[in-house]
Amino acid sequence: MSKSAVRAQRFMMGTLLLIAMILLNVGQDWGKYIVYFIIFMLYLSAFTGFCPSDAIFEKLFGKRQTT
Repeated sequence: MSKSAVRAQRFMMGTLLLIAMILLNVGQDWGKYIVYFIIFMLYLSAFTGFCPSDAIFEKLFGKRQTT
C-alpha cells in the first residue's frame, strides 16, 4: 500500500476512535461498538492478512509502485 493510503487509513482509524471515545464520554453506550469493530478488524488483519480497508484504500490511492 502506498504511504498516502497508509496515512489516510491511520487518520480514518484515529478519527473513528476519537468519535467512539467522545460518544462514550457523553454517555452513548453504542460508542463501544465502534471500538469493538476496530478491534475485530485489527485481529482479522493480523490473523488472515486481509483487511477490507486495505483493499479500499489501494483502489483510492493506487498500489505502491516498486522500482
